[in-house]
Amino acid sequence: MKARNLLPLILAGLFIILPIVVHAGDTDNRAYVTNAGNNTVSVIDTKKNEVVMTIRVGVWPAGMAIDQTAGRLYVVNSNKGDSTVSVIDMASNSVVATIKVGTGPMNIALNPATKIGYVTNTEDENQIISIIDLGKNTVKGTVKVGVGPFDLGIVDKKLYVTNSGDNTISIIDITNNKVVDTIKSGATPLGTAVDAANKRVYVANHSDDSVSVLDTTDNKIVASLKVGKTPWSVTIDPANNRAYVTNRGGNTVSVIDTKKNEVVETINVGKQPIGMAVDSINNRLYVVNHADVSISIVDAKNNKVVGTIKLAPTTDSNYSGSPWSIAIY
Repeated sequence: MKARNLLPLILAGLFIILPIVVHAGDTDNRAYVTNAGNNTVSVIDTKKNEVVMTIRVGVWPAGMAIDQTAGRLYVVNSNKGDSTVSVIDMASNSVVATIKVGTGPMNIALNPATKIGYVTNTEDENQIISIIDLGKNTVKGTVKVGVGPFDLGIVDKKLYVTNSGDNTISIIDITNNKVVDTIKSGATPLGTAVDAANKRVYVANHSDDSVSVLDTTDNKIVASLKVGKTPWSVTIDPANNRAYVTNRGGNTVSVIDTKKNEVVETINVGKQPIGMAVDSINNRLYVVNHADVSISIVDAKNNKVVGTIKLAPTTDSNYSGSPWSIAIY
């Protein structure tokens, strides 16, 4: 599939935007949700489980990532005519900068230690990711990867990029920003998540209902796991040795034991689940249900849904529509 064809498919509801998930640490009990349909980010109080504020960003906000140390939220605006990243100061919940990147950006990964960010530009015909200087909020370079770069994650000094258009994963040495390897994945690789402790990368393959497990010590696929229908995103709970996979077509989440690399349970959630975030401290998994315009709250100890947050209107926005991704702060 050509990169330039991906964004129309997304807008038609065939593809999703996948977030880089941020695990909770010393939190302020907030969750942030991108609402692609109305160009906003909802701020949720996770103690009360309700929307308390809405922030306006760019057009069709998609993936996002948090720099916990700097207190910054980076939101990717995926519309082809926009193609920017909104930088939000999390103390004031206000947009403080806008960064122009490549065409049709989808997701972002951060390396706070080097103050560098990486953005996949899915619709850019040059097949590139953008490299952002987080201190200056400017693009400092690009790297050519495969067709339709979609999601990405960092392990040690390597960046792993899923290329949804040619079924590959590009591996980049971030010390010199050079591609050092390209490996085959499953069909239409989308979401990816990093298990840093075990040096593994998990990749959701949309078109063959599987998850590829990549060993980053030698860049080999060591397992292929069957999950639910049309898997979209993956997130890791390192505290409990679990990986979670949203199966958009099946309205479920697959639970993977990362020690055994086996699917151990399937959780029924809302309609068309896509993005996720884990709060390891409070043993909660938050699942964005696109079609329900809601968030399922899962008790990660027993894999049961214990609550639902409806993305209701607030005084700052007429509505909260088409939710895509979520991050915890």
